[in-house]
Amino acid sequence: MSNGSSEQASGYFYTDWSAMTSHDWAGLIITVVTFVLMVVAYFYVFRPKNKDELEQQKFMLFDGEEPTTTEKK
Repeated sequence: MSNGSSEQASGYFYTDWSAMTSHDWAGLIITVVTFVLMVVAYFYVFRPKNKDELEQQKFMLFDGEEPTTTEKK
């Protein structure tokens, strides 16, 4: 690669951190926190030792509910 393409890439990925507004910072923080939480959730769900615990909670939302019918009487 030539030096020109390196300058072009650094110009494309350049971020002026001092020019970021509070909305930019809030969006950046929310994005990073969401990404980290999704990675943690991914590894928690797909870890084999958590399988039994998660299988017990599979139908947790449906426990205690009475069956409903959609037909009218």
